[in-house]
Amino acid sequence: MDTYSAVYESILRGDEQAVLDGCKKLLDDGCPPIDILEKGLIPAMDQLGEFLNSGERYIPQVLIASKAMQNAIALLHPLLTEDQQQDSSRENVVVVGTVQGDIHTIGKNLVAIMLKSAGCRVIDLGTNVGAEKFIDAVRKYDANVVAMSALLTSSMLKMKQIAKKIRQEDFGRPVRIIVGGGPITPSFAREIEAEFGGTMIDTARKASLMIDNESTENK
Repeated sequence: MDTYSAVYESILRGDEQAVLDGCKKLLDDGCPPIDILEKGLIPAMDQLGEFLNSGERYIPQVLIASKAMQNAIALLHPLLTEDQQQDSSRENVVVVGTVQGDIHTIGKNLVAIMLKSAGCRVIDLGTNVGAEKFIDAVRKYDANVVAMSALLTSSMLKMKQIAKKIRQEDFGRPVRIIVGGGPITPSFAREIEAEFGGTMIDTARKASLMIDNESTENK
C-alpha cells in the first residue's frame, strides 16, 4: 500500500477522523499538500463518482464521504495557498461557479483551491449561477477566465446559454471560458466554443495556462 492509499481508502469508507489523521501523517512525513490532494483525495472522489454511476454506492454514502473530503480540504487549504506570489502588474482573476439549475459544489471548490494555490485570485460565485451573475463578476473583478461546472445533464443547456451570453459581451479584452463536470465532453465544449476541463486538476491547470498565455501575448 503506497503512502496515499490510507487516505484514499478512508475517503471511500467515509471515515472523517481517519482521513484527517492520514492527511496529518502525510504532512508530518513531508508530503506536499498538492500531492495529497492529487494522489489521495481526488482519486477517491473520482472513484465514488464511478460507484454512484454504477449503483455500487448510493447518495447518502457519497455525501458522508464528501464531508470527510471537505474536512481534509479545510486542513490542506491554507497550506495549498500560502506563499503564492501574484504578478503585481496584472492580477490573474478567475470567476468560478456551478451553472444555473445545478447545486453541486465539490468539483468547483477543488478547482478554486487549486487555482488559488497557483497564485490566482478566485471569485467563487457558488452554485445555481446564471449568465448575468457571471458577466457582472467578470466586469467587476476584471477577470481573465470563467470556469463553469455542471454535474447534471439537465444543466448542460443552461451552460450553453451562459457561454453564448458571455461571448456576446464586450469586455474590452479576451475572456476565456473553460467548462467541466461529469456530463461535459470535449465535443460539447467545442460546440459552445469553450475549453474542456477533463478533470478538476485539468480544469485548474488549463485556466492557469490561459492566463499565462494571455499575459505573454499582451507583453
